[in-house]
Amino acid sequence: MLNLFRKKITLILVLILTVNLAQSQIRTKYQPNYDNKKVHFGYFLGLANTKYNIKFNNSYLADVNKGKVYAISSPTSTGIKAGGLVNIYINDYLDFRFSPLSVAIYSRKLLENDSIAHNQEDKAWFEIPVQLKYKSERRHNSRMFVFAGLKYGFETNVVNKKNNATLVNNFTTKTSDFSVEYGMGLELFREYFKVTPELHFSHGIRNMVNPGGNRSSFLSYVDKLKTHSVTMYIVFQ
Repeated sequence: MLNLFRKKITLILVLILTVNLAQSQIRTKYQPNYDNKKVHFGYFLGLANTKYNIKFNNSYLADVNKGKVYAISSPTSTGIKAGGLVNIYINDYLDFRFSPLSVAIYSRKLLENDSIAHNQEDKAWFEIPVQLKYKSERRHNSRMFVFAGLKYGFETNVVNKKNNATLVNNFTTKTSDFSVEYGMGLELFREYFKVTPELHFSHGIRNMVNPGGNRSSFLSYVDKLKTHSVTMYIVFQ
């Protein structure tokens, strides 16, 4: 009985020590002096859902009433992003950050009468976002934040697009874009690095309709095309 009692006591002590060790590890604050460094560099990977927001002209409404055209829409398509990031510390609650090198690949499309697809080839863009970041107080190894800013982008494969401008089921747009971007994220501090999942919302403010591009019958109804994207990022710093 005594040996059995000792075994039980030993097991309980081992469990208590294990729980205490686990709790002490949870309470360990990784990189406690992280904010003492004013500039941090990192990189990111992103997966985007993107489309065009469409504004129609008066002739479209007139022909819809006559039954000549039924619907023009822009279904969501997937894009990928990757690049570098520079984060500059301002104070305990504000950071300024930008990306000197960011590459995105999009393939947006328009759909006519829910059946005829008008596609754009995969297009590579260089994007330069500039943002102001407002962060909460750090709680152990995590910290939430929100951000807002502007993003400029320009297309890299302009020559290929010009060569394909005459294709019936292709359409062309302007080769640069300007958008408002905002979102939120969660900083997770680890022993040797920081990983940050972020959700970005981007709204284009430039009309992407190309006056000199392919203006087929369905495009003649479109007055404005503006980009819209929702992107999930994983940032490593």
